[in-house]
Amino acid sequence: MKAKLFVFSLLGLLFLAVGVAQLDAQQPSTPPVKINAKFRYSVKFVCGQAAEPKPCTEFREGNGEVHWICPGSTVPAAANGAQVVSGLYATAINVSNPAVPRGTESGTAVFAKRFAIALPWQNSGPVSRFERAILEADHAFEIDCEEIAAKFSRPSSDSSTPAPFPIFLKGFLLILSPVELDITAVYTARGDSGVSTMDVEVIQPRKQEQSVLADIPTDIPSD
Repeated sequence: MKAKLFVFSLLGLLFLAVGVAQLDAQQPSTPPVKINAKFRYSVKFVCGQAAEPKPCTEFREGNGEVHWICPGSTVPAAANGAQVVSGLYATAINVSNPAVPRGTESGTAVFAKRFAIALPWQNSGPVSRFERAILEADHAFEIDCEEIAAKFSRPSSDSSTPAPFPIFLKGFLLILSPVELDITAVYTARGDSGVSTMDVEVIQPRKQEQSVLADIPTDIPSD
């Protein structure tokens, strides 16, 4: 029987373990709010420094059974490569509320967002709790790698120090909103040669009615 390869670096395992423990500890200090969403946005993110794994080697036992040895790799040997090429990756997700205030209606959007880490070999990673977000009409904000990393790492004792990027992170930002939003993702990357690339993607909504409970973040003003 062919052995399946599923090897993570020690740093990666420790990082995800701390992230899961941190998510469990993120219980809301105030009651969550109910968000009755009509639109779903799924935004891919790629964050951190990626390093290509060392080449895999094939090992055959006397009975003919084949084993693959892939030092530091999280992909199957048959893939013959890395999840992405070596380099520094960053994602900036811009969210805008196109509503126009009318009369007594402010047009402010109240929606829910969460992050989900994707792992190789059809394994799902940790998922953050839903958090409430508020965006006034004709205003915008950005969600970037620093915020994403903060959800899956232990916060520093120095609150002025942003969360570090100990490993490479890939996954999705999920936004559930009762109103349509304008969402654009900006992807940048820099390889070892110093060449930089940038790609901009407009995220289209999916009509999906769903009610969720979203925590009120303590580190973001509620008014």
